Amino acid sequence: DLAGGAVTVLFCLWLAWSRFRVVLPLLEKAGPSVQLAIDVALRRAGGVPAYLLTDNEKTVTVEHVAGIPVCNAAAVAFGRHHGLTVATCVAYDPASKGGSESTVKLAKADLVPTDANLLPEYGSFAALEAACAAFCGQVNARPHRITRRAPAEMLADERPRLHPVPAPFTA
Repeated sequence: DLAGGAVTVLFCLWLAWSRFRVVLPLLEKAGPSVQLAIDVALRRAGGVPAYLLTDNEKTVTVEHVAGIPVCNAAAVAFGRHHGLTVATCVAYDPASKGGSESTVKLAKADLVPTDANLLPEYGSFAALEAACAAFCGQVNARPHRITRRAPAEMLADERPRLHPVPAPFTA
């Protein structure tokens, strides 16, 4: 939360192979805001993976037919523009989103003010953006417990396998 009570949302993107993370604050979760956050995150990563696995948010999934998610047309167009397939996680199954859930858990613990971590409210949106950037710099620079390599270092190996980031998407 920002000083003055403005509620914010943390957008988290995680590249599975390198474990590179991007956390961005948003003022709301409407489709255009989420698409902008994805675009910014992909630019920070320096490339586009083949798949984007997301939650079953209404900005992506409009309904389920016989248990199969039906993607929002804007999400499909966004994915087509970026050269990636937008897929959704299994509903109510956190294990299907492992790394993403971990990124959210870490970001919340380090960035969201609570009585447990005693973080103060952020004085401005810019202060929250700076905290998110510092958090990403920290988690991407330290060795990951499984790979024993820093995600930023592994991203350098992953980038040649990613698609180029296209010109900004406008719906």
